[in-house]
Amino acid sequence: MTRMHTRYRARRWLRWGLLYVAGVLVLMVAGLVIEAAVSPGRQTPQALPPTAVPVPPWASAASPPATVRTGQSAKVGGAALAGPVQLVQGRELINGVYLGFPHSIAGAVSAAAGFLTAIGSTLDPDRAAAVMRMAADPAYPDGPQQAAEGVVNDRKDLGLPASGPLPQGASLQIQPAEYQVRGVTADLVTVLLLCDFTTTVRGDGTQTSIGVFPVRLHWYAGDWKILAPGTASYAGLVAEPASPQAAALGWQELEPPAGS
Repeated sequence: MTRMHTRYRARRWLRWGLLYVAGVLVLMVAGLVIEAAVSPGRQTPQALPPTAVPVPPWASAASPPATVRTGQSAKVGGAALAGPVQLVQGRELINGVYLGFPHSIAGAVSAAAGFLTAIGSTLDPDRAAAVMRMAADPAYPDGPQQAAEGVVNDRKDLGLPASGPLPQGASLQIQPAEYQVRGVTADLVTVLLLCDFTTTVRGDGTQTSIGVFPVRLHWYAGDWKILAPGTASYAGLVAEPASPQAAALGWQELEPPAGS
């Protein structure tokens, strides 16, 4: 798939950040955007200079008290984890979203990947708000409204109507590929997800870039819930998934759930 710089992308996440932290600087995650020019005899992605990628407010993270690096294990709920992780599904499937994840690092990573994919891969404001109502911690009551307003701005930035039916083929997709964890305690963890971010709009075609999306989670009422953002930036961690650079930066593989 061709990787090209998406001009509207910075405006998209900037608006989300401003909704949550009006009056202060928007937190930025610098991304190395990979562009593959599809032309005869040329199929190798071309690395462009680093580009600032603002992070949506529901997917940000507080400055961690500790860092779990490659080769070390993280521990939540008595279960340690290091290296690649196989995603697990929650106990319940409600409105297309899995809930009820294990109280473990694997459970937290799985919850973060599922929530990010569901909220970040829709152009329906009501859908984004509905997912956030299920996923947000009670301490983050603004999450559903911010998710819905962010999708409205996404549509505008893509040249789509702010409400109503979408043109045929218009889509937005976030696909988590690798992970890291930060700030691990018994009931708190920040999951970093290295993702492909893909949009398709008639006239512009399909465009894909790469970004790091931190999701701060709290164990509440028997499940992992999204917390409001903090102040950390992970600008130096963007890399092509599965590349030697990604491995050197500590990224670990995400494996699909068993049976999928």
